[in-house]
Amino acid sequence: METRPSSGTTEPSFIPPMPTSLRETGLGLGFLTDLAIKILYFEGSLSGYEIADRMKLPYPNVVDQVLDFLKREKLCEVKGAAGFAEAAYQYVISEKGRIVAREALDRSQYAGPAPVTLDAYAHSVRSQSLGQYVVHQRTMRQALSHLVISEETFSQLGPAVNSGRSIFLFGHPGNGKTAIAEAIGRMILGDKIYIPYAIEIGGHVIRVFDNINHVPVDGTSAGRSLDPRWVRIQRPVIVTGGELTMETLDLVYDETSKYYEAPFQMKANGGMLLIDDFGRQQARHLG
Repeated sequence: METRPSSGTTEPSFIPPMPTSLRETGLGLGFLTDLAIKILYFEGSLSGYEIADRMKLPYPNVVDQVLDFLKREKLCEVKGAAGFAEAAYQYVISEKGRIVAREALDRSQYAGPAPVTLDAYAHSVRSQSLGQYVVHQRTMRQALSHLVISEETFSQLGPAVNSGRSIFLFGHPGNGKTAIAEAIGRMILGDKIYIPYAIEIGGHVIRVFDNINHVPVDGTSAGRSLDPRWVRIQRPVIVTGGELTMETLDLVYDETSKYYEAPFQMKANGGMLLIDDFGRQQARHLG
C-alpha cells in the first residue's frame, strides 16, 4: 500500500510495552485484587497462568503479587497444582473471598482484561493519529476507481484526506457522497493500530474494544514483548446515520453491569467516523 506509515513494512508508530511491575500497569493493587477476585468468583477455580490470561497481564511481578495479597488476606486458597511452577498452582476462592467479590461486583460487574490508564490511551491516540497518514495520488485513484469523479472533485479530496481532519461532503442526494466516504474508509483499512480493551479512570471502567466495530488482526512486532491489554486492529470505520443522538455521543453507563461503554467517536479514534445524512439525526440543532 502506498502510504506512510505502512504496517506491513515499517515499524508501527505506537507499540505498547509489556509492564514489568505493578507500578508500570498504572493500576492500583486494590483495583487489580478486585478484578482478580471477581474473575475467580465467576470461574470458581483457575491456575495462576489462567488468571494472568484473563487479566491480560504478565504473571511475574504483577499477577503473582496480586495472588500473594489474596492469599495473605485469606480471600483464596491453593488447591493442588498442574505443574512445578508457582504459576501452575490452582487457586480457589474462599468463603471470605466470595463476600469480598460480591461487594466488588456491587460496585462494578466488569471482570475482563485489565484496563489501561487514560494517559496511556491519550498517548496512543496521538501517536497513531491519521495526521501522520499520507495518501498518494495513485492510491487515491485506485480507491475511487469504481466511481465517476471529476478532476476538480478529485483534486479537492486528496488534500482533504491528507489533512487528517474532519471532512464535510455536501451535495444533492444521490451524487455519491456516501460512496466516496466508504471508499476512503476502505482505503485506510490496510493500516493497523493498537487499542486497549478498556480504560480505567478514577476506579471506573470504560470498555473500548468490541467485536462489532473493531476487526482484530494477527501479527506483532518482532523481538518485542507487547502489553496484552492492547489489541491490534484495522483502523476502524464506524458508520452512523439518522439513529445518532446526543446521548450516544456521551459515555454510555450500563446500570446492570455498572461500567461504561465508549461512545461512537471514541471507538472510531485512529480511524474514521462516518455520519451519514448529516442533519437528519435525532438531535436538537444549535443556533
